[in-house]
Amino acid sequence: MKYFLLILIILFNGCALLNFSGPDPIIEAKPNITEDSLKTELTLKDKEIEQLYFQLDEMNYTIDSLKQSLEISNSRVAYDPEFQLPTSIIFAGRLFDLSNERLYAKLEQIYEQELQSAHKFIPRSGKYFPLIEQIFAQYDIPDDVKYLAVVESRLSPLAYSRVGAVGMWQFMSATARGFGLKIDDFVDERKNVIKSTAAAAKFLQNNYDYLSSRGAEDWLLAVSAYNAGAGNIAKAMREQGGSDFFDLIMKSDESHNFVWRAVATKIIFENQEEIFGMKFELDESLLTQTRAVELTLKGYHKIDEWAKAQGTVVSRVWEYNPWIKIYQRERSKYSAVNDVILPPGEFTILLPIDSEPNENELVAIERELLQENNGYFTQHIVQKGDTLYDIARKYRTSITKIKNLNGLHSNVIYPGQKLKLFGSTSVSSDSDKYYVVKSGDSVSVISKKLGVSSNHLISKNNLTNNNGIVLITPGQKLYY
Repeated sequence: MKYFLLILIILFNGCALLNFSGPDPIIEAKPNITEDSLKTELTLKDKEIEQLYFQLDEMNYTIDSLKQSLEISNSRVAYDPEFQLPTSIIFAGRLFDLSNERLYAKLEQIYEQELQSAHKFIPRSGKYFPLIEQIFAQYDIPDDVKYLAVVESRLSPLAYSRVGAVGMWQFMSATARGFGLKIDDFVDERKNVIKSTAAAAKFLQNNYDYLSSRGAEDWLLAVSAYNAGAGNIAKAMREQGGSDFFDLIMKSDESHNFVWRAVATKIIFENQEEIFGMKFELDESLLTQTRAVELTLKGYHKIDEWAKAQGTVVSRVWEYNPWIKIYQRERSKYSAVNDVILPPGEFTILLPIDSEPNENELVAIERELLQENNGYFTQHIVQKGDTLYDIARKYRTSITKIKNLNGLHSNVIYPGQKLKLFGSTSVSSDSDKYYVVKSGDSVSVISKKLGVSSNHLISKNNLTNNNGIVLITPGQKLYY
């Protein structure tokens, strides 16, 4: 099925628009078809292609979900079905009285659901809990709130949801950026365990402060607000006249169950031997596995040689720093090389504790990393036979993004053309002035209209001059 879809996409992209002397256009003109009708046809094909992309993503997600379900089914650990839940438990300073039959039944159901993944999250707790506890203590967050990370992601920094939440703390991109996490073509700090945990602590503290100012000094409500939003919790307080977790009826069961799932998780952790007949072996703490080093870059650089000079290899760097994006060969045969690249900035990198740096090599390499450049994999020079689909797949981006970055209004590309792959969607960072190309225009005609040189337009818009021929298309934006 996947190959069939790929063939369809390739066929859709095989339309044509122009014929001109000089470089062969990727899409050749069909006789007796007007330019407007071709544009309409290309727009429709673009939409069909995007829909096929979506269908492929849905199929891949389904495959991943089935794999995960099979893995869970094959690796479940036997547990004692006769284990009795406690009649009360303290969580985040609050007493849960489980002598109430309704509350006990609610917790029992959630407890049984959480058991299914215990074989994953209990071992991982050895790796991540010491770090979370350390950061939460700095922000005066109750220790029990660490179980929220289990509820959110099963303690996996690589976790993602269908709605776009990513990382151990399941941040949406807008919220993540609001708490200072960087997300771009090269890094996603939602997967940075240290930075995302600090962001989660700030988020929780903000929730607590906001609700406290409205008369609810309740960490259970602050945890609920992590899922529902502090504004929605405050609204429920106003409407129902309560200021206590146990007094409020949440609009969403998910928000209410959020806290109960954390409570059930705590019970599982504290009663491993009684439930499973053993204690799980814990992974080694990230704090003792790694050493932290500072790295500054002023350009976009591969860090392979830097990793070697640090006494390790780039694959281990990525293992401890999954927030650095990597171009991996996955399902498609089209892929860029597996490179680990960092953009300009200052970063804290975790390295294996047993790695020994070569200081002499590091000095020379880090000097190179301070050199500015125009970016790594930031542009693609079109080759004969290329299509936007091929290019998008190769660099793991989308046709729409390439078109927006380069001011393209159709799928027309030609050999030698330089296509921007990363960055802002405007060609110019220091000017918003642009001219929209009209039928019959040429670079020389436009430059005279605007009072600038042809070379200026060519350079400003990443146009390619092939033996005096510069291809532009009607509707294209030229910045000046």
